[in-house]
Amino acid sequence: MAGETILVVDDAPVNLKLTAAVLRSEGYKVQLACNAEEALMTLRTRVPDLLLLDLHLPGMSGLELTRHLRRDARTREMLIVALTASVMADAQQQAFDAGCDGFLAKPIDTRTLGQRLRSFLDGHNGVVPEASAEDGGLPTGLSFSGPEMEALRRSFLADGTRQVRRLREFIDARLDIAEATRMFHQWVGSAGALGYMELAGKARAAETLLNTPGWTKTDLRDTLDALADLFASPREAADTPIPDSIVAELTRKRIALIGFADEEAERLCGAFERVRALPRLFGLDEPSQSDSIRDCSAIMVHVRAGTLGSAWLRSGCPSSGPLVLVGGREDLLALPLDVQARACEFLIDGWQPEEVIMRLSFALARGTAPVASGPAVTPAGTEAPRRSLSGKPEIVIADDDMHVLAVVRSALQSLGMECRAASTGPEALKMIKEFRPPAAVLDVNMPGMDGFEVLAAIRQAGIPSKVIMLTARQHERDVLRGFALGADDYVVKPFNPLELAARLKRFL
Repeated sequence: MAGETILVVDDAPVNLKLTAAVLRSEGYKVQLACNAEEALMTLRTRVPDLLLLDLHLPGMSGLELTRHLRRDARTREMLIVALTASVMADAQQQAFDAGCDGFLAKPIDTRTLGQRLRSFLDGHNGVVPEASAEDGGLPTGLSFSGPEMEALRRSFLADGTRQVRRLREFIDARLDIAEATRMFHQWVGSAGALGYMELAGKARAAETLLNTPGWTKTDLRDTLDALADLFASPREAADTPIPDSIVAELTRKRIALIGFADEEAERLCGAFERVRALPRLFGLDEPSQSDSIRDCSAIMVHVRAGTLGSAWLRSGCPSSGPLVLVGGREDLLALPLDVQARACEFLIDGWQPEEVIMRLSFALARGTAPVASGPAVTPAGTEAPRRSLSGKPEIVIADDDMHVLAVVRSALQSLGMECRAASTGPEALKMIKEFRPPAAVLDVNMPGMDGFEVLAAIRQAGIPSKVIMLTARQHERDVLRGFALGADDYVVKPFNPLELAARLKRFL
């Protein structure tokens, strides 16, 4: 009979979310940690019945954590099952030598995972009959809905596509071999758990390659090409057409690109081709009020080391149109506050073409919105958002990741905002209906109700709170769905809390 507590430690978000869903669907209580240090914090307050531990972790490895736990009287007798996609032949023996009670190899079969852990809990060796191909790829009782599972797969495919592209870009320059190896290792487990067995096999081959002396850049380039094809081949990875309304809004619009490096400008121009926008390239010496600039519908400035001292990024520089600042998070957040305030939008490095189009569309809409001359007016039939008794803006943050909640709460409180936290969709909706905050931050993937369902319920109730969607997804279908339901902005994970704070402050 299930009901035991299992602590899962894995640095791959996809593995954590899917493993938790599989085990919870079979009645286990599940706790999650993304590294050894976080696991140790959890173990201070409660010792689970079983620790399912990935051996390949950042910082303290799973082997080191196991040895540490075996020296502690509180955790010495705890059941520890190693989980790894390691290509090393002696990985299993190393796990047992460190003190593990069992060993599971990635990619794991999610159909039999619960049964295998039950076998360990019952004092056996974790061996259960293999599931047949006819049984399907996931347990029949899995709590993930079809759309939620599809979203998880699309998130994995989108992230993988972006990461492969970056590895290919850096292969002849500053490629971090250790980071690439870690990434391939994660993909073995994540792809296998999501049912992409060919992709898992190719990721294992890539990890093996980098662990084999004498590999060449040509070998790695061929492997990355194969991975890129596999990430792009599943149905979930297919592009969705840009909506006609956005194409019509951007078609023939002239967009000024100020101070862009050649490679970045080329990528932007490629994105603009999808909506038939007309990019115009300018140097940093172009006056901000020149006729050529005034002829453009929007202005994009590249924020980087070579442009930080330019007139475009100094305090007091006027802008003749909606301004979009493009660059790394740290560079953008280091700009003077009045320069940040001039921007209608920020585009963070690592962007996808779809995000360029969406951010530009938002900038045009915000840049042309009428500015109220008096106090804000609340639409008839709705209740104005409230502030706390202290007069500080009170923000509702909803995310099922306790680490994200803690980090975001700390960042916002340091900037003079008060926070209320929710870890499930229904809890977030109840809180927003009760407190009517001026703004709310909703994670897309939450138990009970997802962020989209909470957003739809907020708007149906006529609550005028500004809503920022917090999501790991980078496909425009998800972004467009959020805005169709009434979202005001979105932030893609991983994110800097100060970026989220900057977007919130524009609404407050």
